Amino acid sequence: MSQITVPLDTMVPISKFSRGGASAEFAKVADGVPVTVLKNSEPTYFIISVHDYREFCEAEKRLANLEARYEAEHGIGEKFESVEDLMADLND
Repeated sequence: MSQITVPLDTMVPISKFSRGGASAEFAKVADGVPVTVLKNSEPTYFIISVHDYREFCEAEKRLANLEARYEAEHGIGEKFESVEDLMADLND
């Protein structure tokens, strides 16, 4: 498991959500501050805004496209004899 570093002021124990503290934490998220939820003193969940989530998803797509382009430009990956073979592989 890799190490995660998060700012201390964004960390909140999961128990706070059962004691009525959720609204204050969600307010932080609404202000653009991601919240790190701790379970057994370890970061377990991250709460982010819808905007940040959408940006993350778009960044993942851009990265996947860049990786695919790099592999195509450098001849990395599986090679197909025809478009039909490629399509058959994609549909598996």
